[in-house]
Amino acid sequence: MLYKLVELSAYVGNVPITTSRLAESVGTSQQTASRRLMELERAGLIRRLRVPGGESVQLTADGKRELNVAYLTLRKVFEPTPREITLEGELFSGLGEGAYYISQPGYGKQFAKKLGYDPFPGTLNIRLDKQFLDEKALMETMSFILIDGFSDGRRSFGPVRCYPVSVNGVARAHIVTAMRSHYGEEILEIIAPVNLRERLKLKDGDTVHVRVSPSSR
Repeated sequence: MLYKLVELSAYVGNVPITTSRLAESVGTSQQTASRRLMELERAGLIRRLRVPGGESVQLTADGKRELNVAYLTLRKVFEPTPREITLEGELFSGLGEGAYYISQPGYGKQFAKKLGYDPFPGTLNIRLDKQFLDEKALMETMSFILIDGFSDGRRSFGPVRCYPVSVNGVARAHIVTAMRSHYGEEILEIIAPVNLRERLKLKDGDTVHVRVSPSSR
């Protein structure tokens, strides 16, 4: 049903529909089409508005994400997994939360064991140019190193995925994802055994090139 709504342009904006037209296009009854729309709405995947003669439907951010996941899964099946991906964006100063999470012993011990180094206490934060967002999504279909979640007795810390990268040609760094973060999908957080800002003589606003390679560990 989501796929059919995309065909009707619900991915890019509100599209007027009737349940009878929708039912005919997917080969089902009007009652079933109406029930499917209600299920999608309850799941938060679409937004429905009453309009003269019927209603209009638009995919929500969660609905688009659901389709993007399906697309990337199918792309992984029908196309070879990329050997590497190149990302590019602008360096900016973070909120300092990366240093807090990296300093947690439950993460630190795993970083040392699974990545082979103790990370510098902080992350290199990069805001991707919009044209690289699809590449970042494709990165998430590549192999990664999993850092398990844990509890310190007071609070829980979630699992972290680590993708091996080189930054402006400097190897031995990792993009970390799923750390508790206030950042959006356009943000990369990178850890390394050294202070990458100092090593690469970077400052806020500089363009940073990141090359992602499949995990070999």
